[in-house]
Amino acid sequence: MEAVTDTLHARISYYGDFVAYPAALTALLLLHVGTLQQHAMPSLAALAGGLLLWTLLEYCLHRWALHRMPIFTALHAAHHSAPRALISTPPWISIPVWLGAVLLPLWIAAGPCIAVGTTLGVMLGYWYYGIVHHVIHHRVQGSPSSPLALLRAWHLRHHYCPARGNFGVTSPIWDYVFGTAIEERRAVSEQRLA
Repeated sequence: MEAVTDTLHARISYYGDFVAYPAALTALLLLHVGTLQQHAMPSLAALAGGLLLWTLLEYCLHRWALHRMPIFTALHAAHHSAPRALISTPPWISIPVWLGAVLLPLWIAAGPCIAVGTTLGVMLGYWYYGIVHHVIHHRVQGSPSSPLALLRAWHLRHHYCPARGNFGVTSPIWDYVFGTAIEERRAVSEQRLA
């Protein structure tokens, strides 16, 4: 599978997030800087709400879409079998999805301030997720107690523990809320039983 995903197209799709998201976030911010300045507090609240919303979307998409919807499970299974392969959703798909699924409905329902703030939060969260997920699978970990090393250990339990869980990559909060957290001691005991 590594050979199939290690093409120029795969590299552009995969690494495109690291260029396209900062550009898209900057463009969205610049296009609406006046609105955001005029309504600074609601904009910041919407941004924070968008970041929190991202953590829930990340959990739901990973748990239900990537692990249960046949259209996505094959691609995600390829990631599980080759975690270092360059498999991702290209930014020319994900950015329009966020604009159409978050920005547009919120713009109609709540106006530009809330729509732009929330969309910035969701897209910033998605970009952060991409960075964290990349580092987890492609970089050497630092101190075992660093936040990134803890997220790495958390996510690797998702990949290698027989139990299903740890669907949040950047935040474990929803795994605790929905009872899908795989604690280290549980993972170790289930490894022994497997």
